[in-house]
Amino acid sequence: MANYTGINHLALVTSDMDATIRFWRDLIGLRLVGGTGRKSYRLYFFELSASDMIAFFEWPGGGP
Repeated sequence: MANYTGINHLALVTSDMDATIRFWRDLIGLRLVGGTGRKSYRLYFFELSASDMIAFFEWPGGGP
């Protein structure tokens, strides 16, 4: 049986990256550690721990 010690990263979708950044970085206090993208999408990573992150893809119409 596998022995799990973390999640590495969890990826979710947002339709408003600016609001997502304000929530996770400014309100919750997670460190924004990376981002990439183009005009059609953005992807940002927030640090949960030394080995775990939460990531958000921004896609228009992706839902609340």
